[in-house]
This record gives sequence, structure tokens and C-alpha cells, in this order.
Amino acid sequence: MKKKTVWSLLLALAMTVTAIGASTAAFAAAPNQAEPQTLIATENEDAIWDQIEALEEKSDAVFQRNEALWDKVDEACNALPDDYDFENFDEAAFIRNMTTLTEAEKETLLNDIKELNELDAQMEKLYGQLPACDNMPLYEKALEKADPKVLDEIDTLEQEYDRLCEKNADLWDKVDEAYFNLPDDYDFDNYDEAAFIRSLSFLTDAERTR
Repeated sequence: MKKKTVWSLLLALAMTVTAIGASTAAFAAAPNQAEPQTLIATENEDAIWDQIEALEEKSDAVFQRNEALWDKVDEACNALPDDYDFENFDEAAFIRNMTTLTEAEKETLLNDIKELNELDAQMEKLYGQLPACDNMPLYEKALEKADPKVLDEIDTLEQEYDRLCEKNADLWDKVDEAYFNLPDDYDFDNYDEAAFIRSLSFLTDAERTR
């Protein structure tokens, strides 16, 4: 399902953050004069990344061992109508309702989901232990050291995002215009894009669901 794509992206972000941490250490100390605590921090980040990579490999293995069954789930998802309530999609409930799977196959996939969720929780915890950085020069330097395969995947996702935006550019222009005309006292902290689009009276129902 979509978890593979999402975790690939998170994996890329983790690599970037890890590289940023190493770059930060380099900038903070003169050549060959890195402080012991900086070296320890970098080693800790490397250890965290190793754990994340190991968990990702386990996640891959879970998908691969029942790949044929997951392909059936993907096929059923792709056949869902455009007006399906994807925002409240429940993967486990969806699998239980599938008529193309036997009860034994459903149970196998539900067990996979449980295991994948446990792996996801472990990875999220590890990502939370990595340092944050909002320094763009260091971010750009980190990208230079990132895995080329990961960068290619990020580029593919960005291209798909751009394609979807360009597909309905005229409609998004209308949404942007309405957004920029919101009053200053609008509750931007709780802004919900989907709800905002549904509230736009100048869009037809078909345009809202594109």
C-alpha cells in the first residue's frame, strides 16, 4: 500500500537530517579539533540511522513475504470510486470487507498490518531522536551527501506532485485567490485545506472532488 512510499520519503529525510548533524559538527569545530561531545553526538546519530535502516529492511521483508496478497489489496484500492471517503480510510476494515480474499488470507494481512504498525512506531521514535536543523546552507550540503537513489525517489515524488498541481492549475488558482482574501482574524492555526475547499461556493461538486 502507500506505506512503502511514505517510509521511503521518511527514510530520505532521515538521511538528510543525519548528514546535517554531521555537517553541523564540522562547521562547529576547526579542522582536526572537533570536541569529544561533538564526536559522540555524531556517533549517536549514526547508531540511530543504523537502527532505522534495520527496521526498514524488516518492513520490506513483511511486504515481500505476502507480496501477492498486497497486490490484490492495491488492485482493489485502485478500483475505488473517486467519491470514496479516502480521508477516513481504514486499511484493516477494508481488507476484512474484501471478497477476493479468503478468511485465512485476510488474517495473514491483518497480522502483517499489526507487525508493520509496530515497526512504524519504533521508527517514528527513532526519528524523534534525530536533531532538527533549519539552516539551509547545511541542508543543501547534506543533500550533496545523501544516497543518490533516495534523491531520485524524492525527485520522482516531487514530479508527481507537480503533475497533479498542474493538472488542475486553474482550480488551484481559484483556491489560492480565495485563501489570500481571507480576513486577518481568520483562524489560520486550525486551517483545514479540505474543509476550506468544500466551503468554496464558486466551485462545483465535480471541481471539489478532482
